[in-house]
Amino acid sequence: MRSSVALSLLGAAATGVAAQKPLPTAAAVTNNPACLVAEAVLPENAWQKNGFPNGGNIKGKVVAKSGEGGVGVQFNVEVSGLPEGGPFTYHIHAKPVPENGNCTATGAHFDPTERGEDPVCDKSKPETCQIGDLAGKYGAIPAGNTTFSASYVDKYTSLAEGTDAYFLDRSIVFHFPNKTRITCANFKITEQACDHATASVAPTGSNPAHTTGGAPSPSGTLPVEAGASLSMSSMTGVAAALLGGAMMLML
Repeated sequence: MRSSVALSLLGAAATGVAAQKPLPTAAAVTNNPACLVAEAVLPENAWQKNGFPNGGNIKGKVVAKSGEGGVGVQFNVEVSGLPEGGPFTYHIHAKPVPENGNCTATGAHFDPTERGEDPVCDKSKPETCQIGDLAGKYGAIPAGNTTFSASYVDKYTSLAEGTDAYFLDRSIVFHFPNKTRITCANFKITEQACDHATASVAPTGSNPAHTTGGAPSPSGTLPVEAGASLSMSSMTGVAAALLGGAMMLML
């Protein structure tokens, strides 16, 4: 009897410890490439037809671009034509939408920290939420709305390929309140990252092929690299140029 009671108490204690297990914390992303812009444009027809018995879909897109100084990602959400009901949630999902548009094939929420959906995201602590749970961190689409727009910076998503929080090879999915998937779209890059390399421009009057540095050669002369030798054809060309110049002076 005593042993069974002890085991019950141990089980309860273990459950309590598990319940108090701290949630994983996502790291802020600080190396997002400048000038990179991507967007997920919703398709013409919804995947779930219940909200659109006559065809059609939610219209709009989700745009993602680097946050200021490369910190996080700025999301701009613009949608219209929402069906009746709500509130509607939306998340980044772990897999892209296949060619047949099957939103159920996008997998679960994007969750590289393996947090899981429970407990519900606490928006006052976004670093403890699933990285892909945008609605959980920044608010769902309110019930009764036919249009919705939002703009915010999420510090925990990444546009830098190869990082754990990179999501441009994934998808955005919109849900009914019962979690049924209404529609989905893949992210696609629309503007590449800036090319910060500064192209060198040859000064006026210089030979643009001369890239060894130093002052440009005066107009009308042929620059020769140190230690280089002139071929017979080059010497002939130089002689012809000198002869032509002399003849012009004699006229």
